[in-house]
Amino acid sequence: MITVDTKSTADRKIINIRELGFKNILVLGHYNYKQAKDNLATHTHPGIIEICFLDKGSQHYMINQEKYLLKGGDLLVTYPDEPHGTSSYPEEKGSLYWMMIKIPENSGRILNLSPTNSRILIDRLLAFKSRQFRALPGIRNSLSSIFQAYNKTDDPLKMIEINSNILAFLLKVIHSGEAKEKKETSSEIKIICEYILNNLQEDVELEELAAKINLSLSRFKHRFKEETGVPPKEYILRKKIERAKEIMSTSSEAINEVAYSLGFTSSSYFATVFKRFTGQTPSDYRERKGC
Repeated sequence: MITVDTKSTADRKIINIRELGFKNILVLGHYNYKQAKDNLATHTHPGIIEICFLDKGSQHYMINQEKYLLKGGDLLVTYPDEPHGTSSYPEEKGSLYWMMIKIPENSGRILNLSPTNSRILIDRLLAFKSRQFRALPGIRNSLSSIFQAYNKTDDPLKMIEINSNILAFLLKVIHSGEAKEKKETSSEIKIICEYILNNLQEDVELEELAAKINLSLSRFKHRFKEETGVPPKEYILRKKIERAKEIMSTSSEAINEVAYSLGFTSSSYFATVFKRFTGQTPSDYRERKGC
């Protein structure tokens, strides 16, 4: 018997697709975390493909002892029986969808497809050259539409809409994974990312960053989020926290000194941001690291 998590919480909604009569589409989940949660323990799903779409934020995963870093707009596929989780990393602040699909037995069906077409779809999901890739436009809309249809009560088209949007999502995943061109970070945004890393102690203004590559502020913010997966202000804070973790792991510098050295206006604000992205206070982090 297949056991999967179907428990929803205030910031984590899971639809038990099997209960709707879709035999091999198991669950669709979505979380929207305002701050980091505990790490996701390593686990496996026998006979199940899991597809994750990170809508916003960034997230580390460990699959088969290999590390992957997702940014907003990325898809990640985990294949049957593969050990996976977030290792020592928390489930980070952000928005993430996941769908779990059981590989059908001989003559089994996916949705309303024939056994032959079901096999073609599964084979294509299993044949990606890379398990991590950028999502083509429309992925989020398909997923949101499933939740919207599920919440309908008396609409006789409910099941048809759910079926149609699940299939649309899976086709978009296949087309995304098979796309030949991989969109790389532009040289302009790379310059900005390097500048941020070299000036983490400063309170850098976004207008200043936009001017460095001759973009308006609105265009810069759009370009930056499109290419890195997170807004520029969040990117700066994430990098400050990464640097803070490095400092606290390798020195005995006081936490308030670490905060001020990275341009935070107070140690309390630093602690708030640190917990938002790590799920721990700076003191807890240092204690657990034994520093």
